Amino acid sequence: MDLSGLSERIGAIGPWWLLCLALGCGGIGVLAGIDPAYGLLAAGGLAFVVTVVSDLTLGFVLFTVCSFLDLFSSSGSLSVTKGMGLLLFVSWLAATATRQRHDATSFATKNPGILVAGIGLIGWSALSIAWAASPARALGATERYLLDFTLLPIAFGAIRHREHMVWVVAAFILGAVISAAYGLFHPTPVTDQEFGRLTGTIGEANGEAAVLVAAIPLTISLIGVIRSSARLQLVAAVGVVIAFIGLVDTLSRSGLLSLGAVMVAGVLFGGRWRAWATTLLLIGACATVGYFFVLAPLTARERVTSTDTSGRSSIWTIAVRMFDAHPVLGVGNDNFLNTAVQYVNQPGTITRADLIVDTPKVVHNIYLEALADLGVPGLITLLGVLGTLIAAAVRAAWIFESLGDRQLELISRGVVLGLVGLLSADFFASSQYAKYLWILLALCPVLLALAREQETEAAAL
Repeated sequence: MDLSGLSERIGAIGPWWLLCLALGCGGIGVLAGIDPAYGLLAAGGLAFVVTVVSDLTLGFVLFTVCSFLDLFSSSGSLSVTKGMGLLLFVSWLAATATRQRHDATSFATKNPGILVAGIGLIGWSALSIAWAASPARALGATERYLLDFTLLPIAFGAIRHREHMVWVVAAFILGAVISAAYGLFHPTPVTDQEFGRLTGTIGEANGEAAVLVAAIPLTISLIGVIRSSARLQLVAAVGVVIAFIGLVDTLSRSGLLSLGAVMVAGVLFGGRWRAWATTLLLIGACATVGYFFVLAPLTARERVTSTDTSGRSSIWTIAVRMFDAHPVLGVGNDNFLNTAVQYVNQPGTITRADLIVDTPKVVHNIYLEALADLGVPGLITLLGVLGTLIAAAVRAAWIFESLGDRQLELISRGVVLGLVGLLSADFFASSQYAKYLWILLALCPVLLALAREQETEAAAL
């Protein structure tokens, strides 16, 4: 932790900082007197505040882990993770304003394509407020896109060295493994609609599966990075096992399909590790098929092999009708839920109208939802953001490969494969605002910046 940076900021704030700290400590004492659990939570919050103020990098690492634990910290629209994100943003602004993070201010100049695509997506979402049936919903969705996109320059300022990248990747893996372990030791209640399926700290089986699919290639990459420590490699290997068991226990067909996409992408994008990727593909395929057709209960096998779309086909039909009616403007961002009922009584078959009328559901496909909500421009700008970010990580992997930096090349390929898993799962889910997705996306321009820095140093030598 950079204590000198902390002392500088305390000195700049003066007695007001000390007063706030004293009030915070007094408040913790009062809460502890009411309930010790409240006191512990408050103490943890104060510790996070001090950490973020003193060290932006460590704050981003802690935020990454906690982004998987929102199930424990959310209450309606309130969320501890949102509060942590706000503190992280304020700390980043302070670091940028005081010029303690020169690289944070250069995000825009080093990533013009990403910036243009992000402005296009956020700007078009903001414009949709004008024609949305519910301007408040469109405004809320625009704010979420803006907050998520802000993680990109924050990560760019927080992750300045190769070890920082390793820390953040390890934090992502830790959060995912904790989520899976919680689900394994705390089965979903019998009264819950997800009974029999692991939901973890994400709170939803398909979302949990997507997170674990992303964590698996990242963990395998990390095993290759920490080759100097057999103990850490063993811990990481245990993490892979927990993630895979958790994924299987979600009984998520979208998760299993995403895992297949990751394994195939690993063979295609494996580089010098293509032979290993092929071996893992065969092992993973045999283990998955063997479990469901030999060891799994009949109910689990029937669910995984079922061709039932769980109502998605009806929801997707409504989304297509909505797009046909508004191909350019869409109905306004996040307005699918409150306008879908208008498209039920049209020619064509809808087998699950209850998911539109009685218990409205989101589209469960971020790409189709972008078309329905924001029209063609919305889908183009969304794909532009995703494409430019993934292209940055791919480019970074190639540069690291040419420089012979196997560690960061492995991490770059792991990040790309993790995003393949998340974005494949998003063909069956609507998690375009998920923090874990944007944290992984935020690593892409950072990896490219590190690669370019090494390339410049190598050219100078």
